[in-house]
Amino acid sequence: MKKDFLIISNKKSRAANNVFNQFKKDFNTEILFTSDIGNYNTHNKEYKNIILCSGGYNQACFDLMENNFKDSFLIQHDTTDSEDVQKFLPNRIPNLIFQRELTNNTKNIFPNTPIEPVHFAINSIYDEAYQNKDIDVSMMMTMTNPRRAPFVEHALKIAKGKLSHLNWHIKITPQSVHTPNIYKAVCNRSKIGLHYFGNSYDSIRIWELASTQTAIIMPKLRLKSTMNDHMSFNHYQEINDNFLDLEEKIIHLLENNRWKSLAEKSFNDYNENHNPTKCYEKYCEVLKRHDVI
Repeated sequence: MKKDFLIISNKKSRAANNVFNQFKKDFNTEILFTSDIGNYNTHNKEYKNIILCSGGYNQACFDLMENNFKDSFLIQHDTTDSEDVQKFLPNRIPNLIFQRELTNNTKNIFPNTPIEPVHFAINSIYDEAYQNKDIDVSMMMTMTNPRRAPFVEHALKIAKGKLSHLNWHIKITPQSVHTPNIYKAVCNRSKIGLHYFGNSYDSIRIWELASTQTAIIMPKLRLKSTMNDHMSFNHYQEINDNFLDLEEKIIHLLENNRWKSLAEKSFNDYNENHNPTKCYEKYCEVLKRHDVI
């Protein structure tokens, strides 16, 4: 008897795995991590559908997919920073594509394959113990992409200049070396959290800040996953891409505690529409629409 799903993923793909792990409660599902492919026995195994997550396409995966399960419905799930659709497998065309960085500029190299948006499914880091909100503005970023540098420079100039009277927490690192407990505490303690695009438009930070009842300031999202016809997310303070209105927007939110209302709306929106369970529900809704389940 065919199982419903074989999901091939990477143990490090925690956001995607937050969704994939929930398949086990509703479907006959097997999850195979790329590190275990070498020991995987295909004998007498059949699957209606296969989800191949980015991070899962190495040579062992190529061999497995090229030599087995050719009749399975193939779903390509791309969690990389690429806006354009990639070719995971040399000789197989996916039947359905989930693309995290799906924007109006995305190019799909498979013109006959439908493509759907999906965003990071991030667990809440809310902690009531840190909800005293004693930090006015926080900016914790890793310099994953040079386009962040001008924003960081501008924010530092504001923090040391006209808005130096505010309580700032600023931590800029060359790579992902934030101490988790400190990062969690700062997010929860902040009235306002700053964000700017790095390698991608979607970001773990967006959903973590939203989960902590913190008002987010960032440029306009380009993601189709957060547009009104998918999983809308509009409760943040938008700034121009050139961020020259950053100071003005910080002052605006802090005046009369306007940040509180925005943070509460963002917090409620995360819990009602964007946590991992809601991301899983949307994933299944899309699969139903394509007659996969």
